[in-house]
Amino acid sequence: IVVLYLPGVVAKRTRIEIPSVMHCMYVVFLYCSIYLGEIKNFYYDLPHFDTLLHGFSGVMLGALAFCFIALLNRSERVPVDLSPAFVAIFAFCFSMTLGALWEIYEFSFDGILGMNMQKYMLEDGTQLLGKAALADTMKDLIVDAVGALVASVVGYISIKRNKGLIDKIQIKKLPQTGEDA
Repeated sequence: IVVLYLPGVVAKRTRIEIPSVMHCMYVVFLYCSIYLGEIKNFYYDLPHFDTLLHGFSGVMLGALAFCFIALLNRSERVPVDLSPAFVAIFAFCFSMTLGALWEIYEFSFDGILGMNMQKYMLEDGTQLLGKAALADTMKDLIVDAVGALVASVVGYISIKRNKGLIDKIQIKKLPQTGEDA
């Protein structure tokens, strides 16, 4: 529940406006991963559910990276106009870094709390060994990369051809009010 309020808290503290499209993507992802995946057991009951979520998160995080860079490009404090290729590479790297950090989180909490987020054992408790135990993590990272690549290519094309797709998910800095001064 705390994670649901995170975008609102960040937006309020940093005086940014998060577009409803990005906020909806975030809420849908949380609902699917936490409620459907963990509580309703979709990770075990639906083949490739985890893969679908990792692909979605790769795209979502890549789009978020484009938003951050666009916000910096429009800032008066940062007089830089970054090339579309650099922005696409940054978006890919940003998304992959967060995907890798997520896998570290899964590994850590599997060990600390005895969970099975990395699917190193079957639903009945049978532990997987060797390559079978590593397969879920590697598949997750590969699908994260594919999702990040999709977001990067679409974002690159949007910026390069001025299609305005990035503008629809753009994070905007709110103006200063008299109270803040």
